[in-house]
Amino acid sequence: MDTDRSPASPRDGSRPGPLHVPVDDRQQRACDAAVGVARSAGLPVGGAGVWRAGSAVLVGLPEVPALARVDEPFRTADADRQVRVAGALAAAGVPAVSVVGPAAQPVASPVGPVTIWGWEPPTGSPVGPREMGTVARLLHDRTREGSGSEAEAEVPRHDPLATVAAELDRAEAAGATTAADVALLRSEVDRLAAAWPEPGDDPLGAAVVHGDLHRANVVPGRRGPVLADLELAGWGPASADVAPQVVAVRRYGSDPAGLQAFLDSYGADPRGWDGLEVLVEAYELWVTAWAVGNRSASTRAEHEAEVRLTRWRAGSSPEWSLR
Repeated sequence: MDTDRSPASPRDGSRPGPLHVPVDDRQQRACDAAVGVARSAGLPVGGAGVWRAGSAVLVGLPEVPALARVDEPFRTADADRQVRVAGALAAAGVPAVSVVGPAAQPVASPVGPVTIWGWEPPTGSPVGPREMGTVARLLHDRTREGSGSEAEAEVPRHDPLATVAAELDRAEAAGATTAADVALLRSEVDRLAAAWPEPGDDPLGAAVVHGDLHRANVVPGRRGPVLADLELAGWGPASADVAPQVVAVRRYGSDPAGLQAFLDSYGADPRGWDGLEVLVEAYELWVTAWAVGNRSASTRAEHEAEVRLTRWRAGSSPEWSLR
C-alpha cells in the first residue's frame, strides 16, 4: 500500500526517471553493481542513476529502458522467487513485468542480488478498483489449481510473514526501533503463522497471488493492466489479493465503494471466510514492518512508523498515510 515502493509514472513515462546521484555508500555500491551487471550483459548504461532506495535500491537504466533492483545480501531467495514468479506468469499469459538482460538472474554481487526488469511505460487508461479486480481474477484463473498451469510446482509459496521477519531483522540491525517493538511485532508474526490458512481452504481457491495488489503496483500499459513489483508474490490463498483492498478501507480511509467495486469486478467475495482476517492482519503487519525499517528516511517516515506501531501496541491507531 506504500506507493513510494512501486513503479510510478515519471514525466512522460517512456523511461524510468527522474534519476538521482547516489547519496550514501550503500546507494553508490548498489548503483555500481547494477551498472556492472547491465554492462556485462551488453545493455546500455548511459544515464544510470538511483530511482528510489528503501529495502532495495532501484537503479534506473533509461537507455534500455529498465530498472535494476539490488536487494540486500540476505534476500537472495526473495530475488530468486520474484524471477521465478515472473517466468510462471509469462508462461500462463498473465501480463506482468519481466526480467531483461542476463539469462540467469538474480546475479550475485557483493552488495546483494541484482535483477533487471524491463520498464513498462504507463501509457494506458488509469487503473482503479474495477481494473484491479479484473487483473486479479485473470491472475488467479490462469494459475489456480486445475487451470493447467504448472505454477504450483514452479512458484514458491506466498509467505509475507517471512518477509516481515526479514524486515525486522534489518530494522533491528540498523537500530531503527526499540527492542520492545521488535519483540512485539515478532510475537505477531508467530501468532499469525500459527493461524495461517491452508490455501485449499480459501473459497477463492489456491493460485499465484501478487500479495501487494494496489493501483501503484498495476501499470496502465497500452494493452491493459500489467502487474509490477512481485516482492510478495507466490503460491497461496487467492484471497491474499483481496487483503490490500480491505486494508485500504480499514487503515487508509479509502471509500468502501472501491472495495465493493473490486469484488464485483473479481466476481466473488471471501469476506465471510475466517481466513481472510489472518491475511489482512499479515498485510497490515508487513506494511508496518516496512515502515519501521525505513523510518529514518525522513521526519514524515518516522511519524508514520509510530502511527502504524500504535495499531499493534494499542489495537487501534490514527489513519495511516499513503507514501
